[in-house]
Amino acid sequence: MPTVAEIAAMAFGAVDTAIPDAIHEGTLSYEDRVAYDASTGAYASTEMTDTGRVVVDTSKPATDIFPDYIAGPGDELVMLEGFTTCKEGWTLTAGGKTWKIRQVQDILAAGSLFYAIAREVK
Repeated sequence: MPTVAEIAAMAFGAVDTAIPDAIHEGTLSYEDRVAYDASTGAYASTEMTDTGRVVVDTSKPATDIFPDYIAGPGDELVMLEGFTTCKEGWTLTAGGKTWKIRQVQDILAAGSLFYAIAREVK
């Protein structure tokens, strides 16, 4: 039986073949604390990245996925495939745009397919 990740990869691949420019390669980036320096009292951090595919969902109302979220100007519903995780506050870059992730839902708790509300950074 195929996994959620396998089904999502097949679906994104089929859409990518059928509709040019609908699917974008994307990068999620975030700062990760890697070590505590007792002499400075601060954590050293490094930028971490994860790659996958992104589609901006312009047809589904965000309230269907995030009923308690009040969308603001520039907020868009995006679907993320192939990433290993996604968290609020991370940065998404895809299709020549950059967004900050505002809300995240791990679809079926599979850890490979996510809906997110993302606000474009200008």
